[in-house]
Amino acid sequence: MNETNTHKPGGSPEADIGMLRQAIDLIDEKILGLINQRLSLAKQIGDLKKHAGIQILDSGREKEILERLLEENKGPMSVAGLRNIFNAIIAEGRNVQRTGESVKGGS
Repeated sequence: MNETNTHKPGGSPEADIGMLRQAIDLIDEKILGLINQRLSLAKQIGDLKKHAGIQILDSGREKEILERLLEENKGPMSVAGLRNIFNAIIAEGRNVQRTGESVKGGS
């Protein structure tokens, strides 16, 4: 996180916690938007795969994604945490590819 997004404590603990939680809420909304963008792209890939008769599961690509992200991770996220989060995102991408369902409620 860069310094412009880092809260500088100075008020009461309750006020500081409230401000930090607001910052987390904004980040969560951005993360959700990015995940939905990613899933929209996965759906497009799924459509292309179906049209070309290519199977949805691509274990090599999934391994490549995780390895790249593990290398990029500078913390404080743990290796196990990163794997858990991205395994879930990748699994949802496969689900969107299989079902062809588009992301609902997003922009």
